[in-house]
Amino acid sequence: MIKKIFVAMLAVAVLSLSTVNSFAAKAGVLGLKPSANQSATQSSGNNTNATNTEVQNVQYDTGKYQYPAQQLAAENRQFDKYDWKLFQRFDTQELMYNEWAAAMNFNVTEYSSNVYRKNEDGTTTHFFDFRESGLKYDEIERIGSSGKKFSASDNELHFRRNDEVNTYIPISLDIMVYTSPEKCFPYGTIITLPGSHDHNWNVIPFSQYQETFWANVLNGSLTPEESALYDAEYGKTVEPVKLYYPSRPIYVSGWCLSDIAQKMKLINSCFKDESPENCSAYVYDTHKMFQGMSNIKKLRS
Repeated sequence: MIKKIFVAMLAVAVLSLSTVNSFAAKAGVLGLKPSANQSATQSSGNNTNATNTEVQNVQYDTGKYQYPAQQLAAENRQFDKYDWKLFQRFDTQELMYNEWAAAMNFNVTEYSSNVYRKNEDGTTTHFFDFRESGLKYDEIERIGSSGKKFSASDNELHFRRNDEVNTYIPISLDIMVYTSPEKCFPYGTIITLPGSHDHNWNVIPFSQYQETFWANVLNGSLTPEESALYDAEYGKTVEPVKLYYPSRPIYVSGWCLSDIAQKMKLINSCFKDESPENCSAYVYDTHKMFQGMSNIKKLRS
């Protein structure tokens, strides 16, 4: 991911004040902080909103079910599908990330720029690169132009929205993956949106977006307030989460999981249905939503 975004160009667009205020209420203007439920225990239900009221005081059957959301869904209980803690296994606390993504109408693919195969249909399938030489080069602390250190990795998970129309370049968000928990620093996700048009054939091309705060950590500069915030909250290991990946231990930051969950919820809010005829218009609305947020930068198009 770092290789891809060092060359990114930054731009800002404006939409409605109501959209900006809506996002600011959820995310803050300096970069997404951990969600309110991130430090809650699994058994507490994590959220106090209406969608999670049925999670309170549930007696989990850890012999029959693997993780809380599995039991909650089987019992037709209402719960927050964006709450990744409900998808951690009872036995190991490993995150069932594929099942979590599916609940949000996303799917997950592995990515590394160095390990891939060419498919017969012309597409490319990427895989994690666990070669020792690759890990020594890519899984290291780096310093952005802001002077702030962050933990980089060429191994990423790409969360892609299920889409019958944009199969080549779907809506996607990325999160860096590490082979040791101490490397799990927070880092704001890159949001990739395919080109699209509304029903009047107004067109927005392929674009990528990121919170301004995180774009400036890498390629810009921070205000004294932002610098202090980064040092206090982000320039360190934050809540390592082990993924359910049987072949070897791999980890992500829980902060990053909450970051992408908030953004996937925003993205899904732009889709009123899953009709292929409306898909492009909804992607167009998603572009306009992010372009209208005062704390989001357009990286490239």
